Amino acid sequence: MAGMLEGKVALITGGGRGIGRQTALLFAREGARVVVADLSADGAKETVGLIEKAGGQTTSVIADVAKPDDITAMMDRTVEIYGRLDCAFNNAGVNGAMVGQAGKRNGEWSEEGFDKVIQINLKGVWLCMRAELQQMVRQGHGSIVNTASVAGLTGFRYSSGYVASKHGVVGLTKTAALERSLVLFPCRSGVHWTLRWRKMDSNHRSPGHL
Repeated sequence: MAGMLEGKVALITGGGRGIGRQTALLFAREGARVVVADLSADGAKETVGLIEKAGGQTTSVIADVAKPDDITAMMDRTVEIYGRLDCAFNNAGVNGAMVGQAGKRNGEWSEEGFDKVIQINLKGVWLCMRAELQQMVRQGHGSIVNTASVAGLTGFRYSSGYVASKHGVVGLTKTAALERSLVLFPCRSGVHWTLRWRKMDSNHRSPGHL
């Protein structure tokens, strides 16, 4: 029996560990050809090895989502190998503890730490979305999932940069839905936000549902 993603091409950032790795493995089991993107070459290669061991099709790309040139190279590589991009999971991110800001109140965060979280979690998602949407518009179809967080819906102590970045991801996703006649599906967990787009003529444009 064919999987739900049989023959689809999926790109996953932050695919070298955690949620990204588990998603990559799941997508591959469902028949997708998976591009595993991660800043860690070792992590990405390990995920690729797990997929290949299970009989899946995959490749890895080393990419820093905060660097525009890396995103361009990531997209170029995806299209070069597989010819298109059907779905993308923008999952790469960091929290305050990962940039040395654990347990710090709003006024105690360093500018460097705050900038780093925003650069990866928010600007990185925007850079990925921009490249992915351009490719999907050319194709006339595609789906995007962005990792937000419950922190994108409410506040949390000692997490000012992280909370700000995740609120931004939710806003970016809603805005893209409105601009591109996309349908927005917030998962019930409140953690992931999905955009689905299909080609429509100028006389039939569906609104983004928020």
